Amino acid sequence: MIPELYSIFCDTYKTMNRTFDVPLDMITADSELEDLGIDDSSFDVILMNIESRMNVTLPVDEDYKFRNIGDVITMIKSSNN
Repeated sequence: MIPELYSIFCDTYKTMNRTFDVPLDMITADSELEDLGIDDSSFDVILMNIESRMNVTLPVDEDYKFRNIGDVITMIKSSNN
């Protein structure tokens, strides 16, 4: 479980870094998306890149608001079960 979780963290961080130049040292599970300069449209692009890179389909509900990176990680973990 630990290697899988580590892989999810690394892939998520790399995707955010490559897509929007978010410095890796600014990305933690508690990082607020707004603080990283990620708006709703940017976030949609990040989610599509994560789905493509990790070969998952994220069950994103329109009413659910991701607040931080931890929310994204939790969503990815739930899609891998």
